[in-house]
Amino acid sequence: MKLAHIKSLKSIIFIALLYSVLLLVSCKSELPTTTNLNYPIVDTNQGFSYNNYNQIEGPKEGDAFYGQDAQYTGNIPSYTDNGNGVITDNITGLEWTQSLSEAAMPWSDASKYCDTLTTGGYTDWRLPTVKELWSIRDFSQGWPWVDTDYFYLVSDGSEQRQHHSWTSNKYLVKSEYQNRQLEGEPSFIVNDWTGHIKAMSGNRFVRAVRGNTSYGVNNFVDNGDETITDKATGLMWSKNDNGEAINWEAALAYAENATIAGYTDWRLPNIKELQSIADYSGDFPAMDTTYFNLTKLKNMKGQTDYPFYWSSTSNPYIEAYHNESGESDTAENTLKPGYTYAWILSAGYCVDREGNDLHGAGAVVFDTKSEDVSDHSGIEVFYHHVRLVRDGNVKKTPEGDPSTVKKNRVVTFPEGIVNGEGRPGQGGPPDGERGPEHGNGPDFSPGVTYLKTINITVSAEKLASIVAGPPAPSATTLVTNFAKNEIEITEAQAQKLLDTLQLR
Repeated sequence: MKLAHIKSLKSIIFIALLYSVLLLVSCKSELPTTTNLNYPIVDTNQGFSYNNYNQIEGPKEGDAFYGQDAQYTGNIPSYTDNGNGVITDNITGLEWTQSLSEAAMPWSDASKYCDTLTTGGYTDWRLPTVKELWSIRDFSQGWPWVDTDYFYLVSDGSEQRQHHSWTSNKYLVKSEYQNRQLEGEPSFIVNDWTGHIKAMSGNRFVRAVRGNTSYGVNNFVDNGDETITDKATGLMWSKNDNGEAINWEAALAYAENATIAGYTDWRLPNIKELQSIADYSGDFPAMDTTYFNLTKLKNMKGQTDYPFYWSSTSNPYIEAYHNESGESDTAENTLKPGYTYAWILSAGYCVDREGNDLHGAGAVVFDTKSEDVSDHSGIEVFYHHVRLVRDGNVKKTPEGDPSTVKKNRVVTFPEGIVNGEGRPGQGGPPDGERGPEHGNGPDFSPGVTYLKTINITVSAEKLASIVAGPPAPSATTLVTNFAKNEIEITEAQAQKLLDTLQLR
Protein backbone atom coordinates (compact mmCIF):
# COMPACT_ATOMS: atom_id res chain seq x y z
CA MET A 1 0.00 0.00 0.00
CA LYS A 2 2.83 2.39 0.82
CA LEU A 3 4.51 1.80 -2.58
CA ALA A 4 1.21 2.28 -4.39
CA HIS A 5 0.69 5.53 -2.51
CA ILE A 6 4.11 6.82 -3.63
CA LYS A 7 3.42 5.91 -7.26
CA SER A 8 0.07 7.65 -7.08
CA LEU A 9 1.69 10.79 -5.64
CA LYS A 10 4.32 10.79 -8.40
CA SER A 11 1.56 10.55 -11.01
CA ILE A 12 -0.21 13.54 -9.50
CA ILE A 13 3.02 15.56 -9.45
CA PHE A 14 3.77 14.62 -13.08
CA ILE A 15 0.29 15.61 -14.22
CA ALA A 16 0.57 18.91 -12.32
CA LEU A 17 3.95 19.67 -13.91
CA LEU A 18 2.64 18.75 -17.35
CA TYR A 19 -0.34 21.05 -16.86
CA SER A 20 1.98 23.87 -15.79
CA VAL A 21 4.13 23.47 -18.91
CA LEU A 22 1.08 23.41 -21.17
CA LEU A 23 -0.27 26.49 -19.44
CA LEU A 24 3.07 28.28 -19.89
CA VAL A 25 3.17 27.41 -23.59
CA SER A 26 -0.41 28.56 -23.97
CA CYS A 27 0.37 31.87 -22.26
CA LYS A 28 3.46 32.42 -24.39
CA SER A 29 1.41 31.85 -27.52
CA GLU A 30 -0.76 34.79 -26.46
CA LEU A 31 2.18 37.20 -26.16
CA PRO A 32 2.05 40.09 -28.65
CA THR A 33 3.41 39.42 -32.11
CA THR A 34 3.86 41.75 -35.06
CA THR A 35 0.64 40.51 -36.60
CA ASN A 36 -1.64 41.27 -33.65
CA LEU A 37 -0.19 44.58 -32.45
CA ASN A 38 -2.09 47.81 -33.06
CA TYR A 39 1.14 49.81 -33.00
CA PRO A 40 4.06 47.77 -34.40
CA ILE A 41 7.26 49.82 -34.43
CA VAL A 42 8.96 49.90 -37.82
CA ASP A 43 12.72 49.50 -37.43
CA THR A 44 14.89 52.53 -38.09
CA ASN A 45 16.79 50.60 -40.79
CA GLN A 46 20.14 51.80 -39.42
CA GLY A 47 22.67 49.18 -40.49
CA PHE A 48 26.06 50.66 -39.52
CA SER A 49 27.60 51.23 -36.09
CA TYR A 50 29.33 54.45 -35.01
CA ASN A 51 31.50 55.77 -32.21
CA ASN A 52 31.69 59.48 -31.38
CA TYR A 53 33.65 60.20 -34.56
CA ASN A 54 33.14 57.74 -37.35
CA GLN A 55 31.55 54.61 -38.70
CA ILE A 56 33.04 51.52 -37.03
CA GLU A 57 32.79 47.76 -37.14
CA GLY A 58 30.05 46.42 -34.87
CA PRO A 59 31.46 46.50 -31.31
CA LYS A 60 31.69 43.24 -29.42
CA GLU A 61 29.59 42.63 -26.32
CA GLY A 62 31.35 44.30 -23.41
CA ASP A 63 33.22 46.74 -25.65
CA ALA A 64 32.65 50.49 -25.79
CA PHE A 65 29.65 51.52 -27.92
CA TYR A 66 28.13 48.03 -27.90
CA GLY A 67 24.32 47.89 -27.95
CA GLN A 68 23.58 50.65 -30.44
CA ASP A 69 20.79 50.78 -32.99
CA ALA A 70 22.32 48.66 -35.77
CA GLN A 71 22.99 45.83 -33.30
CA TYR A 72 19.29 45.31 -32.55
CA THR A 73 16.83 44.85 -35.41
CA GLY A 74 13.05 44.82 -35.24
CA ASN A 75 10.40 44.97 -37.94
CA ILE A 76 12.33 45.65 -41.14
CA PRO A 77 10.65 48.38 -43.25
CA SER A 78 8.52 46.98 -46.07
CA TYR A 79 6.60 49.08 -48.58
CA THR A 80 4.53 48.41 -51.67
CA ASP A 81 4.26 50.95 -54.47
CA ASN A 82 0.74 50.46 -55.74
CA GLY A 83 1.49 52.34 -58.95
CA ASN A 84 -1.30 54.85 -58.40
CA GLY A 85 0.38 57.44 -56.20
CA VAL A 86 -0.27 55.36 -53.07
CA ILE A 87 2.36 53.59 -50.92
CA THR A 88 1.34 50.81 -48.53
CA ASP A 89 3.38 50.26 -45.38
CA ASN A 90 3.26 46.49 -44.99
CA ILE A 91 4.22 46.66 -41.30
CA THR A 92 1.74 49.25 -40.04
CA GLY A 93 -1.03 48.78 -42.60
CA LEU A 94 -1.07 52.53 -43.23
CA GLU A 95 -1.35 53.86 -46.78
CA TRP A 96 0.40 57.08 -47.78
CA THR A 97 0.35 59.54 -50.64
CA GLN A 98 3.61 59.08 -52.48
CA SER A 99 3.89 62.83 -53.08
CA LEU A 100 3.65 65.78 -50.78
CA SER A 101 1.17 68.56 -51.48
CA GLU A 102 2.36 70.85 -54.26
CA ALA A 103 1.91 73.90 -52.07
CA ALA A 104 2.77 74.74 -48.49
CA MET A 105 -0.22 75.83 -46.43
CA PRO A 106 -1.13 76.87 -42.89
CA TRP A 107 -2.11 74.12 -40.46
CA SER A 108 -5.69 75.33 -40.48
CA ASP A 109 -5.96 74.36 -44.18
CA ALA A 110 -4.13 71.02 -43.95
CA SER A 111 -7.07 68.88 -42.83
CA LYS A 112 -9.33 70.48 -45.44
CA TYR A 113 -6.73 69.64 -48.07
CA CYS A 114 -6.82 65.97 -47.01
CA ASP A 115 -10.62 65.93 -46.90
CA THR A 116 -10.86 67.04 -50.53
CA LEU A 117 -7.97 64.91 -51.80
CA THR A 118 -8.51 62.05 -54.24
CA THR A 119 -5.45 59.88 -54.87
CA GLY A 120 -5.40 56.31 -56.10
CA GLY A 121 -9.19 56.43 -56.27
CA TYR A 122 -9.42 56.95 -52.48
CA THR A 123 -11.18 59.89 -50.88
CA ASP A 124 -10.77 59.00 -47.17
CA TRP A 125 -7.39 60.67 -46.69
CA ARG A 126 -6.57 62.39 -43.40
CA LEU A 127 -3.81 64.44 -41.81
CA PRO A 128 -1.43 62.00 -40.05
CA THR A 129 -0.63 62.10 -36.37
CA VAL A 130 2.97 62.78 -35.42
CA LYS A 131 3.44 59.09 -34.54
CA GLU A 132 2.02 57.95 -37.88
CA LEU A 133 4.25 60.32 -39.85
CA TRP A 134 7.29 59.39 -37.76
CA SER A 135 6.77 55.72 -38.63
CA ILE A 136 8.09 56.22 -42.19
CA ARG A 137 11.39 57.79 -41.08
CA ASP A 138 14.40 55.91 -42.44
CA PHE A 139 17.70 56.21 -40.55
CA SER A 140 19.87 54.12 -42.87
CA GLN A 141 21.80 57.13 -44.13
CA GLY A 142 19.75 60.28 -43.71
CA TRP A 143 19.57 63.57 -45.57
CA PRO A 144 16.74 62.92 -46.40
CA TRP A 145 15.30 60.66 -43.71
CA VAL A 146 12.77 58.84 -45.87
CA ASP A 147 13.15 56.06 -48.43
CA THR A 148 13.05 58.10 -51.63
CA ASP A 149 12.29 54.99 -53.69
CA TYR A 150 8.79 55.25 -52.24
CA PHE A 151 8.30 58.74 -50.80
CA TYR A 152 8.80 61.77 -53.02
CA LEU A 153 10.05 65.16 -51.87
CA VAL A 154 9.15 68.65 -52.99
CA SER A 155 11.12 71.86 -53.36
CA ASP A 156 11.49 75.02 -55.32
CA GLY A 157 15.09 74.00 -56.01
CA SER A 158 16.72 76.45 -53.61
CA GLU A 159 16.09 75.14 -50.11
CA GLN A 160 16.40 71.43 -49.38
CA ARG A 161 15.67 71.92 -45.71
CA GLN A 162 12.11 73.12 -46.32
CA HIS A 163 10.56 69.64 -46.28
CA HIS A 164 8.30 70.21 -43.29
CA SER A 165 5.09 68.17 -43.25
CA TRP A 166 2.18 68.94 -40.95
CA THR A 167 0.84 66.46 -38.43
CA SER A 168 -2.59 66.58 -36.80
CA ASN A 169 -1.08 67.25 -33.35
CA LYS A 170 -1.28 70.83 -32.15
CA TYR A 171 1.34 71.98 -29.65
CA LEU A 172 -0.72 72.88 -26.58
CA VAL A 173 2.01 73.37 -23.97
CA LYS A 174 2.08 77.00 -22.87
CA SER A 175 5.04 78.85 -21.40
CA GLU A 176 5.79 82.49 -20.72
CA TYR A 177 9.11 81.86 -22.43
CA GLN A 178 8.42 80.91 -26.04
CA ASN A 179 10.59 81.28 -29.10
CA ARG A 180 8.90 83.20 -31.91
CA GLN A 181 8.39 80.06 -34.00
CA LEU A 182 5.83 78.98 -31.37
CA GLU A 183 3.82 82.19 -31.59
CA GLY A 184 0.27 81.84 -32.86
CA GLU A 185 -1.09 78.28 -32.98
CA PRO A 186 1.89 75.95 -33.46
CA SER A 187 1.52 72.31 -34.45
CA PHE A 188 4.04 69.51 -34.82
CA ILE A 189 5.86 68.98 -38.08
CA VAL A 190 8.19 66.24 -39.26
CA ASN A 191 11.04 67.23 -41.54
CA ASP A 192 11.93 64.81 -44.34
CA TRP A 193 15.30 66.45 -44.95
CA THR A 194 16.74 67.08 -41.46
CA GLY A 195 14.65 64.40 -39.74
CA HIS A 196 13.40 66.48 -36.82
CA ILE A 197 10.06 66.57 -35.04
CA LYS A 198 9.23 70.01 -33.73
CA ALA A 199 6.42 72.46 -33.12
CA MET A 200 6.07 75.35 -35.54
CA SER A 201 3.61 77.80 -37.01
CA GLY A 202 3.68 79.18 -40.57
CA ASN A 203 3.06 77.27 -43.81
CA ARG A 204 4.13 73.64 -44.37
CA PHE A 205 3.50 70.79 -46.80
CA VAL A 206 1.17 67.81 -46.32
CA ARG A 207 1.61 64.06 -46.81
CA ALA A 208 -1.78 62.40 -46.33
CA VAL A 209 -2.50 58.98 -44.79
CA ARG A 210 -5.39 56.52 -44.64
CA GLY A 211 -6.20 53.28 -42.78
CA ASN A 212 -5.38 51.82 -39.31
CA THR A 213 -6.72 54.58 -37.08
CA SER A 214 -5.40 52.68 -34.02
CA TYR A 215 -1.78 53.21 -35.02
CA GLY A 216 0.16 55.29 -32.50
CA VAL A 217 -2.28 54.66 -29.63
CA ASN A 218 -0.48 53.25 -26.58
CA ASN A 219 -1.89 50.64 -24.21
CA PHE A 220 0.26 50.88 -21.08
CA VAL A 221 0.13 48.42 -18.19
CA ASP A 222 2.01 48.96 -14.92
CA ASN A 223 3.45 45.56 -14.03
CA GLY A 224 4.03 46.54 -10.38
CA ASP A 225 7.75 45.75 -10.56
CA GLU A 226 9.16 49.07 -11.84
CA THR A 227 8.38 48.05 -15.44
CA ILE A 228 5.70 49.24 -17.86
CA THR A 229 4.42 47.14 -20.76
CA ASP A 230 2.90 48.75 -23.83
CA LYS A 231 0.54 46.11 -25.20
CA ALA A 232 0.13 48.15 -28.38
CA THR A 233 3.82 47.94 -29.33
CA GLY A 234 4.91 44.81 -27.45
CA LEU A 235 7.69 46.78 -25.72
CA MET A 236 8.51 46.75 -21.99
CA TRP A 237 9.93 49.94 -20.46
CA SER A 238 11.69 50.90 -17.25
CA LYS A 239 9.27 52.90 -15.12
CA ASN A 240 12.14 55.10 -13.85
CA ASP A 241 14.87 56.83 -15.77
CA ASN A 242 18.51 56.56 -14.67
CA GLY A 243 18.37 59.77 -12.62
CA GLU A 244 21.39 61.54 -14.09
CA ALA A 245 22.63 63.01 -17.36
CA ILE A 246 25.45 61.03 -19.00
CA ASN A 247 27.09 60.97 -22.42
CA TRP A 248 26.10 58.59 -25.21
CA GLU A 249 28.83 56.00 -24.69
CA ALA A 250 27.93 55.79 -20.99
CA ALA A 251 24.22 55.55 -21.86
CA LEU A 252 24.86 52.48 -24.03
CA ALA A 253 26.94 50.86 -21.27
CA TYR A 254 24.33 51.65 -18.61
CA ALA A 255 21.63 49.96 -20.68
CA GLU A 256 23.68 46.85 -21.43
CA ASN A 257 24.58 46.35 -17.75
CA ALA A 258 21.16 47.05 -16.27
CA THR A 259 19.06 44.58 -14.28
CA ILE A 260 15.48 45.60 -13.50
CA ALA A 261 12.73 43.28 -12.22
CA GLY A 262 15.05 40.35 -12.84
CA TYR A 263 15.45 41.13 -16.54
CA THR A 264 18.99 41.55 -17.89
CA ASP A 265 18.21 42.07 -21.59
CA TRP A 266 17.56 45.81 -21.40
CA ARG A 267 18.82 48.02 -24.20
CA LEU A 268 18.98 51.70 -25.11
CA PRO A 269 15.88 52.26 -27.28
CA ASN A 270 16.23 53.32 -30.90
CA ILE A 271 14.67 56.67 -31.70
CA LYS A 272 11.47 55.20 -33.14
CA GLU A 273 10.94 53.06 -30.04
CA LEU A 274 11.68 56.03 -27.78
CA GLN A 275 9.33 58.36 -29.65
CA SER A 276 6.54 55.79 -29.32
CA ILE A 277 6.10 56.67 -25.62
CA ALA A 278 6.01 60.44 -26.16
CA ASP A 279 2.71 62.04 -25.20
CA TYR A 280 1.42 64.64 -27.69
CA SER A 281 -1.93 65.21 -25.99
CA GLY A 282 -0.84 68.59 -24.65
CA ASP A 283 0.19 67.56 -21.16
CA PHE A 284 3.58 68.53 -19.74
CA PRO A 285 5.96 66.74 -19.64
CA ALA A 286 5.52 64.98 -22.98
CA MET A 287 5.38 61.55 -21.34
CA ASP A 288 2.53 59.95 -19.37
CA THR A 289 3.46 60.45 -15.71
CA THR A 290 0.70 58.04 -14.68
CA TYR A 291 3.10 55.32 -15.77
CA PHE A 292 6.56 56.89 -16.13
CA ASN A 293 8.66 58.60 -13.48
CA LEU A 294 10.84 61.40 -14.84
CA THR A 295 13.73 63.20 -13.16
CA LYS A 296 12.67 66.78 -12.40
CA LEU A 297 15.04 69.55 -13.49
CA LYS A 298 15.23 73.35 -13.42
CA ASN A 299 15.99 75.10 -16.70
CA MET A 300 17.86 78.37 -17.13
CA LYS A 301 14.61 80.33 -16.80
CA GLY A 302 13.93 78.70 -13.43
CA GLN A 303 11.03 76.63 -14.75
CA THR A 304 10.39 73.04 -13.70
CA ASP A 305 11.65 71.01 -16.62
CA TYR A 306 12.33 67.42 -17.65
CA PRO A 307 15.13 65.56 -19.43
CA PHE A 308 16.15 64.83 -22.95
CA TYR A 309 16.52 61.07 -23.39
CA TRP A 310 19.23 59.41 -25.45
CA SER A 311 18.35 56.94 -28.18
CA SER A 312 20.72 54.33 -29.61
CA THR A 313 20.31 55.84 -33.09
CA SER A 314 23.10 57.87 -34.66
CA ASN A 315 22.91 60.73 -37.09
CA PRO A 316 25.90 59.79 -39.26
CA TYR A 317 27.16 63.21 -40.25
CA ILE A 318 30.75 62.17 -40.93
CA GLU A 319 32.16 64.65 -43.42
CA ALA A 320 35.76 65.42 -42.61
CA TYR A 321 36.51 69.02 -41.73
CA HIS A 322 39.60 71.13 -42.30
CA ASN A 323 42.09 72.05 -39.62
CA GLU A 324 43.39 75.58 -39.26
CA SER A 325 46.89 75.06 -40.64
CA GLY A 326 46.10 76.86 -43.87
CA GLU A 327 47.69 74.12 -45.95
CA SER A 328 46.38 72.88 -49.27
CA ASP A 329 42.91 71.37 -49.31
CA THR A 330 44.35 68.26 -50.93
CA ALA A 331 46.92 67.64 -48.22
CA GLU A 332 45.92 64.66 -46.12
CA ASN A 333 47.03 66.32 -42.91
CA THR A 334 44.48 69.13 -43.32
CA LEU A 335 41.65 66.69 -42.69
CA LYS A 336 40.45 65.51 -39.31
CA PRO A 337 37.86 62.81 -38.64
CA GLY A 338 34.24 63.81 -38.83
CA TYR A 339 31.82 63.03 -36.05
CA THR A 340 28.36 61.67 -35.48
CA TYR A 341 25.41 62.91 -33.52
CA ALA A 342 22.79 60.82 -31.71
CA TRP A 343 19.04 61.36 -31.73
CA ILE A 344 17.27 62.42 -28.55
CA LEU A 345 13.69 62.95 -27.37
CA SER A 346 12.74 66.04 -25.38
CA ALA A 347 10.33 65.19 -22.56
CA GLY A 348 10.43 68.81 -21.36
CA TYR A 349 10.90 72.15 -23.09
CA CYS A 350 13.26 72.02 -26.04
CA VAL A 351 14.91 75.39 -25.51
CA ASP A 352 17.11 77.75 -27.49
CA ARG A 353 20.30 79.33 -26.18
CA GLU A 354 18.32 81.95 -24.28
CA GLY A 355 16.18 79.32 -22.55
CA ASN A 356 13.02 79.94 -24.58
CA ASP A 357 10.91 76.96 -25.66
CA LEU A 358 11.98 76.46 -29.26
CA HIS A 359 11.04 73.06 -30.66
CA GLY A 360 8.46 72.07 -28.03
CA ALA A 361 8.08 69.27 -25.50
CA GLY A 362 7.98 66.03 -27.50
CA ALA A 363 10.48 67.29 -30.07
CA VAL A 364 13.01 64.88 -31.56
CA VAL A 365 16.39 66.42 -32.38
CA PHE A 366 20.04 65.33 -32.22
CA ASP A 367 23.04 66.27 -30.13
CA THR A 368 26.81 65.77 -30.10
CA LYS A 369 27.72 62.52 -28.35
CA SER A 370 30.63 63.76 -26.24
CA GLU A 371 32.50 66.92 -25.33
CA ASP A 372 35.67 65.63 -26.97
CA VAL A 373 34.02 66.04 -30.39
CA SER A 374 32.44 69.43 -29.74
CA ASP A 375 32.06 71.74 -32.72
CA HIS A 376 32.32 74.67 -30.25
CA SER A 377 29.08 76.11 -31.55
CA GLY A 378 27.77 76.74 -28.04
CA ILE A 379 24.54 74.88 -28.78
CA GLU A 380 25.55 71.39 -27.65
CA VAL A 381 24.54 69.68 -24.40
CA PHE A 382 26.42 66.31 -24.50
CA TYR A 383 24.75 64.80 -21.42
CA HIS A 384 21.23 63.35 -21.30
CA HIS A 385 19.15 60.85 -19.34
CA VAL A 386 18.31 57.23 -20.14
CA ARG A 387 15.09 55.22 -20.20
CA LEU A 388 15.45 51.52 -20.95
CA VAL A 389 13.48 49.16 -23.17
CA ARG A 390 13.36 45.42 -23.82
CA ASP A 391 11.33 42.88 -25.81
CA GLY A 392 9.31 43.93 -28.85
CA ASN A 393 10.07 41.37 -31.58
CA VAL A 394 13.70 42.54 -31.65
CA LYS A 395 16.71 40.34 -32.31
CA LYS A 396 20.42 40.93 -31.83
CA THR A 397 22.33 41.75 -35.01
CA PRO A 398 25.88 42.45 -33.74
CA GLU A 399 27.36 43.02 -37.20
CA GLY A 400 24.58 45.30 -38.38
CA ASP A 401 23.44 45.33 -42.00
CA PRO A 402 25.43 47.49 -44.46
CA SER A 403 22.93 46.72 -47.22
CA THR A 404 20.48 49.25 -45.73
CA VAL A 405 22.59 52.04 -47.22
CA LYS A 406 21.94 52.67 -50.91
CA LYS A 407 25.23 54.01 -52.21
CA ASN A 408 23.73 55.06 -55.54
CA ARG A 409 20.58 56.59 -54.09
CA VAL A 410 19.10 59.30 -56.29
CA VAL A 411 17.41 62.18 -54.46
CA THR A 412 15.39 64.56 -56.62
CA PHE A 413 13.29 67.57 -55.72
CA PRO A 414 10.14 68.01 -57.82
CA GLU A 415 9.20 71.65 -57.99
CA GLY A 416 6.64 72.82 -55.48
CA ILE A 417 4.94 76.08 -54.59
CA VAL A 418 6.31 77.82 -51.53
CA ASN A 419 5.26 80.96 -49.73
CA GLY A 420 7.18 83.80 -48.18
CA GLU A 421 10.52 84.55 -49.87
CA GLY A 422 10.87 81.03 -51.20
CA ARG A 423 10.25 79.29 -47.89
CA PRO A 424 7.21 77.30 -46.76
CA GLY A 425 7.35 78.79 -43.27
CA GLN A 426 6.19 82.27 -44.13
CA GLY A 427 6.95 84.60 -41.28
CA GLY A 428 9.31 82.13 -39.63
CA PRO A 429 13.00 81.33 -39.94
CA PRO A 430 14.27 78.45 -42.09
CA ASP A 431 14.93 75.03 -40.66
CA GLY A 432 18.61 74.19 -40.32
CA GLU A 433 18.92 73.04 -36.73
CA ARG A 434 21.78 70.88 -35.53
CA GLY A 435 21.46 70.22 -31.81
CA PRO A 436 18.62 70.50 -29.30
CA GLU A 437 19.14 74.20 -28.66
CA HIS A 438 19.85 75.46 -32.15
CA GLY A 439 17.61 78.35 -33.01
CA ASN A 440 15.88 77.04 -36.10
CA GLY A 441 18.29 78.64 -38.48
CA PRO A 442 20.35 80.25 -39.57
CA ASP A 443 18.48 82.88 -41.54
CA PHE A 444 21.18 83.88 -44.03
CA SER A 445 19.62 87.25 -44.97
CA PRO A 446 21.42 89.15 -42.15
CA GLY A 447 24.68 87.69 -43.48
CA VAL A 448 23.86 88.91 -46.98
CA THR A 449 23.23 92.38 -45.57
CA TYR A 450 26.51 92.37 -43.63
CA LEU A 451 28.54 91.22 -46.65
CA LYS A 452 27.19 94.14 -48.68
CA THR A 453 28.85 96.49 -46.16
CA ILE A 454 32.22 94.99 -47.11
CA ASN A 455 31.42 95.04 -50.84
CA ILE A 456 30.62 91.34 -51.24
CA THR A 457 27.34 90.53 -52.98
CA VAL A 458 25.92 87.00 -52.77
CA SER A 459 22.41 85.56 -52.54
CA ALA A 460 21.15 83.91 -49.36
CA GLU A 461 21.19 80.53 -51.13
CA LYS A 462 24.80 81.03 -52.27
CA LEU A 463 25.85 82.07 -48.79
CA ALA A 464 24.20 78.97 -47.34
CA SER A 465 26.24 76.77 -49.67
CA ILE A 466 29.46 78.61 -48.76
CA VAL A 467 28.91 78.35 -45.00
CA ALA A 468 27.73 74.73 -45.38
CA GLY A 469 27.43 72.47 -42.34
CA PRO A 470 26.51 71.28 -39.90
CA PRO A 471 28.85 71.67 -38.10
CA ALA A 472 29.42 75.42 -38.18
CA PRO A 473 32.81 76.23 -39.74
CA SER A 474 35.60 78.12 -38.02
CA ALA A 475 36.47 81.57 -39.33
CA THR A 476 39.60 80.13 -40.98
CA THR A 477 37.58 77.43 -42.73
CA LEU A 478 35.05 80.01 -43.86
CA VAL A 479 37.83 82.06 -45.48
CA THR A 480 38.80 78.90 -47.40
CA ASN A 481 35.18 78.27 -48.40
CA PHE A 482 34.87 81.79 -49.81
CA ALA A 483 38.18 81.39 -51.65
CA LYS A 484 36.81 78.30 -53.39
CA ASN A 485 34.14 80.60 -54.80
CA GLU A 486 36.77 83.16 -55.81
CA ILE A 487 35.70 85.60 -53.10
CA GLU A 488 38.26 87.20 -50.79
CA ILE A 489 37.37 87.75 -47.14
CA THR A 490 39.58 88.25 -44.11
CA GLU A 491 39.42 86.02 -41.05
CA ALA A 492 38.13 88.94 -38.97
CA GLN A 493 35.37 89.54 -41.51
CA ALA A 494 34.54 85.83 -41.56
CA GLN A 495 34.23 85.83 -37.77
CA LYS A 496 31.96 88.87 -37.95
CA LEU A 497 29.81 87.01 -40.46
CA LEU A 498 29.58 83.98 -38.18
CA ASP A 499 28.62 86.26 -35.29
CA THR A 500 25.97 87.92 -37.46
CA LEU A 501 24.55 84.51 -38.34
CA GLN A 502 24.81 83.45 -34.67
CA LEU A 503 27.09 80.57 -35.64
CA ARG A 504 29.58 81.07 -32.83
